Amino acid sequence: MTGTQLLNYPATDSPFRSPNSHSIQLHSVAMTSPIPPLSTVTSPQLPPTLWPPLDFALCALSCCGACVFTNPLEVVKTRLQLQGELRARGTYQRHYRGVVQALWVVGRTDGLRRLQKGLSAGLLYQGLMNGVRLGFYSYCDAVGVTAAPGGSLMSGAIAGALGAFIASPAYLVKTHLQAQIVEAIVVGHQHNHQGVSSAFANIYWREGVVGLWRGVNGAVPRVMVGSATQLATFSSTKEWVARLQSQVGTELRVSSAGGGLMSCARDNFICDLCTN
Repeated sequence: MTGTQLLNYPATDSPFRSPNSHSIQLHSVAMTSPIPPLSTVTSPQLPPTLWPPLDFALCALSCCGACVFTNPLEVVKTRLQLQGELRARGTYQRHYRGVVQALWVVGRTDGLRRLQKGLSAGLLYQGLMNGVRLGFYSYCDAVGVTAAPGGSLMSGAIAGALGAFIASPAYLVKTHLQAQIVEAIVVGHQHNHQGVSSAFANIYWREGVVGLWRGVNGAVPRVMVGSATQLATFSSTKEWVARLQSQVGTELRVSSAGGGLMSCARDNFICDLCTN
């Protein structure tokens, strides 16, 4: 290497240059600073499951609250269905001609309190049927059965079948009590039960244990279809709404952040213009 090259050789690239204090400090900081993780993977947390008896009680309580308001319509529905039972058309007197008119006739003839006929049995039926139905479906959802293909539909059907079978005696008693009314507007056969306990006892002594489950072969398929459709549709709609809300929330956060950055840049630019 010539003398001119030695004079023009940069000092920073010399292998014989001793490191200064500044480079030593940077090296020590780089060695001691913690290395940030490349990626943070958070596993999705499952929602906490309720204690099964508490879940059953909450499901039953919510449905019983709704039953208080819908029971008058159940009374009217039962009497409209029993009107003209096993009789040819035109051979019986029609007391009820529609829902509103039937509510008016029952309230005027038998009193407003009779619109809640069979409420105790109705609350018992709703508590048992929906407590078992919703509680069993909630359990299937917690253990992951509903996540399988067709699992939501199958869980809803099985839950409905269990609830309808267990609560069938209460539904039978409810129908008997709701059909009872004064002679002036009577429809169907009158069992003349004195109350819920009297109805259970009378049916048991007349027909035995099997008599308490009379009509269960029609109730179970009906509730199975309704429960499978309702719960599967509810779960699918709930998941769709949750995904939609998450997507909309992300878009709103991104747009808000972008709007905030744009606002800061714009305001700083305006301030610079005003100050200069």
